[in-house]
Amino acid sequence: MAKHASKDNKQGAGSPETKKRARSSREQTTKEILDAAEKLFADRHPSDVTVRDVAERAGVTHALVHQYIGTKGDLLNAVIQRVATNRAAMVRKSNSLDEALRVLVDQIVSNRVHSKTLVRSAMDGVEYVSLKERIQTGHALIELARKTAASGARPGPPPQGIDPRVLIAAISAMAFGWAALEDWSWPIYELDPAEKDEVYRQLGQIVSYLADLVLRPDGEKAAE
Repeated sequence: MAKHASKDNKQGAGSPETKKRARSSREQTTKEILDAAEKLFADRHPSDVTVRDVAERAGVTHALVHQYIGTKGDLLNAVIQRVATNRAAMVRKSNSLDEALRVLVDQIVSNRVHSKTLVRSAMDGVEYVSLKERIQTGHALIELARKTAASGARPGPPPQGIDPRVLIAAISAMAFGWAALEDWSWPIYELDPAEKDEVYRQLGQIVSYLADLVLRPDGEKAAE
């Protein structure tokens, strides 16, 4: 009888197997909470989202959200950081600026809910939070850009067969995206707010050059 009781104790609340199941359950519940928060923040102004809204959508209690994540501010930061961490790791693994930018664009476009959450937060005046992963992503891209500029390597040929509608849509999205995320872009990419006029001038030059490079039939010769 004593042996049986001892065996039961080993399989009780303090056993490694029980702790493993509890940890797995917590991780899954946390994911469901963040999924729910991400969708709500993408659809509404952050001030219109409550912890109770998130709990209801995730199918958990209000108290559990506070226990696993914290306040509404903690929820928003966790939602943004979740994808930022993976994105930073993928960018740092890139061997070239071209590869890194393709990874970045794919991540932004494929994670639409997260991207909408980030853009809406910036547009609604949510204070920028200095997340290490986001800063590191910006620094990694800047370093790759500097290496590319210093290498003296000639650029590849311009892309062929680009639909002008896609080009103009991309440029428009870039301009509107700049306006939406500008307050967060300055610290991430080490820009000086005191030099806004010069930054805007360079932005216009970049846009004009991209359009000319893509649309000119002799774009490859021009690159030489």
